[in-house]
Amino acid sequence: MPKKKAVKAKTARAKRKTTTKKVVKVAKKKPTTKLPRPIVVAVLGHVDHGKTSLLDVIRGTKVQEGEAGGITQSVRAHKVKAKDGNEITFIDTPGHEAFSDMRSRGASVTDIVLLVVAADDGVQPQTKQSIKFAKKSKVPIIVAANKTDLPGADVSKVKKELSQNDVLVEEYGGDVLFVPVSAKKKEGLDELLENIILLAEILELKSVKPRGSLAEGVVLESTLDKNLGPVALTLIKKGEVSIGNFVSYDGGHSKIRGLLDEFQKNEEIANVSDPVWITGLREVLETGEKLKFFDNEEEAKENSVGALRAMPVQEEGLDEKDDNVEEQDGSEDEEPEDKYDTGLLAGLLAQDEEEGEKKKLNVVIKTDAQGTLDAVLQELEKLSGDEVEINVLSKSTGAITEKDIITAKSARGIILGFRVPLSKELETMAKRERVLVRSYEIIYEMIEEVDAAMSGLLEPEEEEVEVARAKVKKVFELTNGDIVAGSEVTKGKMLKGYRVFVERGEERIGEGKITSLKRNKEEVREVEKGSECGILIEPKIEVEKGDQVVAFKVEKV
Repeated sequence: MPKKKAVKAKTARAKRKTTTKKVVKVAKKKPTTKLPRPIVVAVLGHVDHGKTSLLDVIRGTKVQEGEAGGITQSVRAHKVKAKDGNEITFIDTPGHEAFSDMRSRGASVTDIVLLVVAADDGVQPQTKQSIKFAKKSKVPIIVAANKTDLPGADVSKVKKELSQNDVLVEEYGGDVLFVPVSAKKKEGLDELLENIILLAEILELKSVKPRGSLAEGVVLESTLDKNLGPVALTLIKKGEVSIGNFVSYDGGHSKIRGLLDEFQKNEEIANVSDPVWITGLREVLETGEKLKFFDNEEEAKENSVGALRAMPVQEEGLDEKDDNVEEQDGSEDEEPEDKYDTGLLAGLLAQDEEEGEKKKLNVVIKTDAQGTLDAVLQELEKLSGDEVEINVLSKSTGAITEKDIITAKSARGIILGFRVPLSKELETMAKRERVLVRSYEIIYEMIEEVDAAMSGLLEPEEEEVEVARAKVKKVFELTNGDIVAGSEVTKGKMLKGYRVFVERGEERIGEGKITSLKRNKEEVREVEKGSECGILIEPKIEVEKGDQVVAFKVEKV
């Protein structure tokens, strides 16, 4: 961490600690600051702990309810206005995996994790997974202990179990905010929103103007809608997007035909931290795809062919906050202060073209003394393995120089500095040349960060994880030849858009995607366990009575 930014981070941490007691005790100091942009909050937690119901109640008390359109979606993004006028964008997904996928593609999405834990059930496997995600992403956590109205609710037990998973609330000597709530009785909701806003103030969230484009965004979800074609639920990260603009993504570009809000109603403009459905796309985009927006097609086209893969990659959470800077003096020319994390380190690892060659992290090392240099080299050498290695481009003592930046740029490398200065001029040069410079005061912090980056680059294995299952009870053939499997959901929750395979005994007879899901002849988005429904799978599979329709997702392990 650069020295001046280390001071800033320590100040923020100190501010957070001194503020925590006031926040936890029902936020005695009400937030009054108007934040420069809406806060983005990822809602995570174990299944059936009330994530979605909690959000529904919050939305119901803060926004006018509307009827959602027909776009099939598993990710839900809602914008809520608190009593003080500040806005919060909540992102609710079936699990933390969606955020992990975005993170693996270098997409920074969330500022805060809202961890929902049922007070009568405590910490469960998905709770632990969510905690690991937040810790790895360096995103601060707020805990909402839901279902406090139930007879078996035990808030003290929840706090103890959280402490056993390194989430320490005030009573356990930590500074994690903890708010008891009841979605059913609508209790604790205002306190929860106040705590979120107070934490956002402590984190000093800021807004930045994009460089070289009108706006930037990240795809939260993308699907092929039968009426609108390819659509993408996008979180606007920087700038402002309008209908008629052009969007550029890796390998293509499209003209924006429409912008739809969370209720899928038409909008003319989308601003920073707005979740918005983009229509008019030429193809279905990938989750985590980074988007740039332009006012003319020529620029969009120029930026589409591989250009976005070269965008600087940032990890989620606290390290993004200083990048999101809109200068106080209103100057558009001054560079924002960038802070990078292991996501960018991982992005800079170069792989030789020949198959089987190691991946390499090219580094320039600068330290304050020769003894320190020897120690750093010795520790970094230990990190090299059979699949990933550190390639030292140059090593020396003294201040970082222009030559160091040129050397790093030529090999698409990074500069690791230990207790060495970096002048303002060279800092500006490094940003301009897109060379990452990392400065440290403690050796193990350098080693841990580089090790984390290298570990994240090893090719993960993939495995199928079953998420839902339905038994076929009757088969219907439509006049157009389509086959509908009349089924009962026996496990999980069946969602339209899920990838599925049909199982007959021990044999898998076909694989496809649920394109239509009906209950009582009405198209629905999801069907709960124990309910019957009609499932249409494409491509067509010759299902029979007694077959099992198994929904699955592919996870990297």
